[in-house]
Amino acid sequence: MRLVFFVMSGLCLSAFAEDILPTVLLDDGENTGYIHTYASEEMQAYFKKMFSNPVTTDAAVPTEYRVVLGTPTCHPGISNAVAAGLVALPQGTTADQGYSLKSADKTVYIAANADVGVLYGVYDFLESYGAYFQISGERLPEPQPFYIKPLDASSVPVFKYRGLLPWDNFLCGMSGYNLEDYQVLIDRAVRMKFNFLQFHFYPGIAFFTETVDGVRAAPACIGMPVDVFPTNEAAGETVFGGEAVFGPRPYVEHMGDPSAQADAVQAMMRAVLDHAHGRGMKTCVGFELMHPAAGNVQWTDKPDGGQNCLDPLRPENIEISLQRYRSLVETYPQSDYYWMWQSEARGVLGRPVGREPGAVEMRAEYARWTPLETHSGDIDYAYHFRDVAVRLLPEEQACIATGGWFVQHLFPGIHPDYPPEIRFASLNTYAPDQTLNGQLDYYQPAQQGRPTWMIDWWEFDGEQWFPQWRVTWQEQMYRKCAEYGVEAVTLLGWKLSGVEHNIRYLAEFCWNPALTADQFYGTYVQRLYGQDATALKDTYLAYDGGAVHTPPANAYDDRPMLLGAGWMPLGVPAFPEDTAALETPAWLHTVKRAGEIAAEQRAFLEKDREALATVGLVAPGLDAQGQYWAALLLNRLRMRSHYLEAMLSLNDAYRVFQETALKSGVPEAKRAIVPLLDQSVSLARQCVELYAKEIRNRNDLGVVAQMNVQVLQVLEKLRDTMSASVPEPVDTANQAQM
Repeated sequence: MRLVFFVMSGLCLSAFAEDILPTVLLDDGENTGYIHTYASEEMQAYFKKMFSNPVTTDAAVPTEYRVVLGTPTCHPGISNAVAAGLVALPQGTTADQGYSLKSADKTVYIAANADVGVLYGVYDFLESYGAYFQISGERLPEPQPFYIKPLDASSVPVFKYRGLLPWDNFLCGMSGYNLEDYQVLIDRAVRMKFNFLQFHFYPGIAFFTETVDGVRAAPACIGMPVDVFPTNEAAGETVFGGEAVFGPRPYVEHMGDPSAQADAVQAMMRAVLDHAHGRGMKTCVGFELMHPAAGNVQWTDKPDGGQNCLDPLRPENIEISLQRYRSLVETYPQSDYYWMWQSEARGVLGRPVGREPGAVEMRAEYARWTPLETHSGDIDYAYHFRDVAVRLLPEEQACIATGGWFVQHLFPGIHPDYPPEIRFASLNTYAPDQTLNGQLDYYQPAQQGRPTWMIDWWEFDGEQWFPQWRVTWQEQMYRKCAEYGVEAVTLLGWKLSGVEHNIRYLAEFCWNPALTADQFYGTYVQRLYGQDATALKDTYLAYDGGAVHTPPANAYDDRPMLLGAGWMPLGVPAFPEDTAALETPAWLHTVKRAGEIAAEQRAFLEKDREALATVGLVAPGLDAQGQYWAALLLNRLRMRSHYLEAMLSLNDAYRVFQETALKSGVPEAKRAIVPLLDQSVSLARQCVELYAKEIRNRNDLGVVAQMNVQVLQVLEKLRDTMSASVPEPVDTANQAQM
């Protein structure tokens, strides 16, 4: 018997016999491929983290407990258990992804029809013993002796495909990733039993540089509006660990050579797709169909400010689009699916009918494709997409999907006119209440056998920097998708920490479609924070219910849910330069809205303070891992409070400016608001530096980068400009003496 001693501070704490605990056999049968191997590796790695027993994979070693995993074809133990009626394999249309867990005597069976089901069964087994997997980390129980739990369950997913669409334009998302960041994201997604990874590529971004007629499109950037970020003297600089320029290594290392940047980034993305396949995932990549970045394109001629696109009636444009598709396939030959996107909002912005020959007649003939005249510009996209798709081989059509922002309104109309293999995919509108207001009914062609994909948001980029809650809305969406038989449900987003709950809900709903938001949040806070965290459930639900009512940042864009728009630097309404401007309708509206928004922000700030108090009371009673996750929530709520206070100072400046200008003139008004702008800058800096104290992944570094550029620097420039324009106060006493 071998004794192991632990010594701390010169004191012998304990001695115990290491082999008192019985050995556990992890029996994975005969290896049938890379997914089987990975399932076995994951089981062994996590078993050693979660249990204190010695483990073996050698069936010849005497053991007391056995965990048997595999399919009937690779493991005689599974085959015999199924034949004896001890284990029932999963059934149904997605049975190849399903698994069964069964405990009997001193054995646990993890059985499946296919290797990927074994992998998902391994993760469910681990979660049944206390593990909890999230997209930005995991919670594991303290190591304990293994024991046999009563297990008897068979599970299959309600959706064939379920997963993530990491968006390609912000540094707080995949535009800041290195290969290892993608790999971590994929591995964590698979532990949540996701099996689909999708990518959309904007025209000109380094991820896809199409070639048409032998000419390659020049890559313009990798991130918008922040491409790469010089970290020197930035707020939160130390968290970058000496990384002088933040951005993906393949891109940064080839700065100054756009072609080399694109080559390196695309090589990285091919490795990403390979890694996803190695975890049992399917993949889809796509480009924007109506706005080529290369080729001698013939454009529409839309009057009255209508947004132009390639002319869908010109045959030469079909050839260009086919070349772009072939270029995509050549760039990413291993992808399982390819899609062609309608550009954002072009259904609305492109609704004017072009003056090019045949445009009026085409729109009239295919008006039946949409019930929405406001989105009739999507008819141009649908017409061109169909012309391209019918030119493809049947095996290519089976791998092609539509795509776009709210193009589901087309689905019932175009369904009869499209090849049956084409997949219908659509990105929901950002506001979940709008999605639920009749828009999901457009997915009904799924009931007629049309494979359809719904893409929702794990977060909205109008509240880019902050935690968001959307589960009560997701519940209603996913139920309708399950009712219609939608093939795939995926989530689009950027950052990960602070929004894990939205992603986790999809992961759980896909295997338990009866799961309500209330039930989910109750279990979520218990499993993530610990049994003493039940008070947080009400906090989560309260935020969830108000998701569509978060206030805007200021009157520059005063729509709800625009507290921190990630796609642009913080917009700030201009202050008047003379007294004549004080009475203009635009300025009076700005002052009025600034006051109204400030009132909304103060009410929202009180909710954050109440939540902070609740978390603060709960956190001390949690175990170490619960406190780790509570620290993240506290950090994100505190940083949002600072941001709200910064915006309040800014919005109050408009009222103070107007009151002072009417009383004492514009120069005095400028002088009066400088302290408020100073305060706004100080609070914004505190906000960024506070966020930087809880960095959980590369996405969070991207948040620090973007907030420096898009918030802090904007406010600093406004403050400095206003300070510089303020004349020195006149010393009237000295003037009188002179």
